[in-house]
Amino acid sequence: MKLKNVTAGFLVGVTGGVLIAVLNAPKSGKDLTQSLKSGSGSIKSQISQIKTEADEVKSSFLKTKHESQEVFSNLGDEIKTMISNFQSDMKPNIENIQEHVDNLQNRGEELTKK
Repeated sequence: MKLKNVTAGFLVGVTGGVLIAVLNAPKSGKDLTQSLKSGSGSIKSQISQIKTEADEVKSSFLKTKHESQEVFSNLGDEIKTMISNFQSDMKPNIENIQEHVDNLQNRGEELTKK
């Protein structure tokens, strides 16, 4: 097979394909070009809108993260304060109970000595 014959066959095939595409095209060249341009503009606006919405979601997420960090920090401080208050409230009661236990032990020892 010669290169000349392959090239000629290729050119005939390409020419035939182009002719079929042009004859079967639903729109004229100008209409098709205009349609593609408007479609690309629509895609660009949709991409821009998606980018804007993604930025809003990111901003909202970062705000929520910051607020939750503050809440948990404050919550930790409040819990520490509550535990400290509980311990200071319970200390006199524990001392009182310890005194009662010591008294009971002393009475028990006195009773066992008699």
